[in-house]
Amino acid sequence: MGKRFRLRGVKSTPKTLEKDLLDNARRLAENPSQLIPKQVGEECRRCKWPKLEKKLAKVQRFKDDQDKLVKLASKGDQLVRAYAATISLAAAGKVPYLSSAQLPVGEVSYATRGVVDKEKLIALQHFDDPDLRLLAYWEMARDKDLHIYSTEKGLYCSATGPSAPEEYVNELMSNLDYELKEDSCPHPNNTMLVIGWVSPKRQVRVCSECAGKGNIITDLSARIAAPDHTDDFNVSVQVRFHCNEPDPGNCQSEKDITLSKDLNSRYMKGELSDQEFLVQAVIEHLANLKAAGRVYVAGQECFGKDMEGFLENIKGSDLERSALAGIVRKKGLVVVSESNQAGKILTDLWDQHKTDILTQVSCPEVAAQFASRTDLAPPALIAEASRTELCKCVSSALPCYTKLGEIGKMADSLARTYKTEGKEAMARSVDKTKKSNHRVKAVCFAFLMATGESSKSWQFNKEETEFGHYLVPFAKTMLSATGKEYDGALRNLLTASGSNEEAA
Repeated sequence: MGKRFRLRGVKSTPKTLEKDLLDNARRLAENPSQLIPKQVGEECRRCKWPKLEKKLAKVQRFKDDQDKLVKLASKGDQLVRAYAATISLAAAGKVPYLSSAQLPVGEVSYATRGVVDKEKLIALQHFDDPDLRLLAYWEMARDKDLHIYSTEKGLYCSATGPSAPEEYVNELMSNLDYELKEDSCPHPNNTMLVIGWVSPKRQVRVCSECAGKGNIITDLSARIAAPDHTDDFNVSVQVRFHCNEPDPGNCQSEKDITLSKDLNSRYMKGELSDQEFLVQAVIEHLANLKAAGRVYVAGQECFGKDMEGFLENIKGSDLERSALAGIVRKKGLVVVSESNQAGKILTDLWDQHKTDILTQVSCPEVAAQFASRTDLAPPALIAEASRTELCKCVSSALPCYTKLGEIGKMADSLARTYKTEGKEAMARSVDKTKKSNHRVKAVCFAFLMATGESSKSWQFNKEETEFGHYLVPFAKTMLSATGKEYDGALRNLLTASGSNEEAA
């Protein structure tokens, strides 16, 4: 093959391995034609195999003469030398010492005889192994522009380009690590990796759900020796979305995609697994769709040119969805994303549009303040900007107090938290606040009930819940009021609680 393998020192022969090597040597001594590939494809008028077969036959005449065979293993054609060296083992009847080489398939032991390329010695001494056997033919395949196929039962050769024999095709297809029916996985509507095997007219189809860590072209071409052992294959990807385009005939996302030469080359060379290749291919396709500006895509859903349909189906918090809808409508953005989550899409848009995104939830001054920050992820910065803006708005709409009692402070704090951060934040503040008496606890219960938060009712006793239910209407008024109405609502709640507190 293209590289030499790292060799190791001589060692004694395990008995089982010695028996296997001698058995192989005896079989080759009886029938050297096993080393001659069968012809496939068009007939080759300048075929080299008959000449090689004659040379092997001449060596076979000395199959019982160990010394003569060792001499023959030191001159002439390397494959003929390897044959002489191998059958000399049978003549000797033993293999006293072995060397070893570290190959991609693991460590392989062999007997050294004559002056022979190590790869060819290994190939012939292990000629019953279809992978190791091929080591003897790589040089010839490159030099003579041949395609040589190695199967469990023997060799095949095409001198006129790739022409995979049926035996090879069936054998390698059956070795693929996929459950295929008619060469396809059982998910035809998913995004598909499509491997075309040209000469046998086969097409292997594996979806993104099934694609694994192997490489189909590497696996199918594993026992082919040729100048380019992948030249009988091509690869393509069919990206499939659930199409929401009213007129599917106008859908641009379903067109056959064009892979970059670099991505295609990396897969053909075996540098990417099936799974990795599909992921990269989809990323490329989404980038191309985005650059073309033709469709809206969110995850596995394609909405064609329907912006509103796209926005309606995005998932996430109300704030994130609102920010995304605002920036998309304002800028007329076409969004193509591998995700249907508003937070992820906003993150993808952040570097280019962060100020405009923030102005969807805050004033320009607040937006500028948060656009320069890098300490939080974009969704968190959007939430903080929105909260800051709400705090400004709420503070300007509510009266300020310099003197409030314990119940007044609690009611005012809960109302302001609700107005700026929502009921969940208000409920959390109830948990964090120390409640010194039953009147304060009743007020807390009233605000929880006013916002429909009943999961914490177990924290209050019967007296507190009964008093709290009485205060619910007063709490509701505070939650909805602003300005003078808010001040009146707070004073009414203080009076209803019987606290005798003042608000100033």
